[in-house]
Formats: sequence, C-alpha cells, structure tokens
Amino acid sequence: MQTHELYLPMLIPLWLIFIGIALVVIGFVDKKAFITISGWGVLIVSGLVSLYYNLYQISPTHFPDGSELAETARILISAGWLNVAGAVLALAALLFFYFKKRRYMILAVLTILFFAIQFFQFYGLIQKPK
Repeated sequence: MQTHELYLPMLIPLWLIFIGIALVVIGFVDKKAFITISGWGVLIVSGLVSLYYNLYQISPTHFPDGSELAETARILISAGWLNVAGAVLALAALLFFYFKKRRYMILAVLTILFFAIQFFQFYGLIQKPK
C-alpha cells in the first residue's frame, strides 16, 4: 500500500467511478430511474473531486525533479482532467435521460465505456510502485 500524498487523489475517483458505473447499470437493468440518476450524479461528483484535486491539491513541483512521484503526479493530473471531461459527458447523459432524448442510449454507453477506461487508468496508477 502506498502512503504518499497522492494516494487519496487516486483512490477517491477510482471508487466513485466504480460506484457510479454500478449504479447506472443496476438502474438500467432494474428500470429504476432514481438509481440511474444517482449513478450519473456519482460520476459527476467524481469529476468534481478530480477538479478539486487538480486545482488545489496536486502539484508536481512539490516533489524532487525526476522522481517517480513527480511523474505520477503529472499522470494523475492528466487523468484528473480526463475525469472532469467524463463528468461533462455524464452531465449530458443525465440531461438526455431526464428529457428522454432519442440518443440517450448511445451517449450512455459511450460515457460508461469512457469511465471504464478511466477506472483502469486510476487502478493502474494505484498499482504502480512508488
């Protein structure tokens, strides 16, 4: 287990993405609109958490140049910005779901795939040795 200060910025979005994807899929399968809306909301919160960490917490300059932690911080910042972009996609999917647009299913599948890729990117960052 890693104990450096980048652990929480990796772990929190990872679990939020997992919970959000699970809620969206369960809500779709059970045809429960509240669970689906909750899932999209969790994915949006995941993007907001990443935005907070990118703007106020993570800085590669806190680590010595050329260290692995500085490189991990740079990768984490880019993953965080991708997670913010995913939150915008999740917001669009939530609006499409709420207003019952015809192309909701296509957007939902693409957004879930995007977040699945993000999940494995954060998971890979956690597994990376320090």
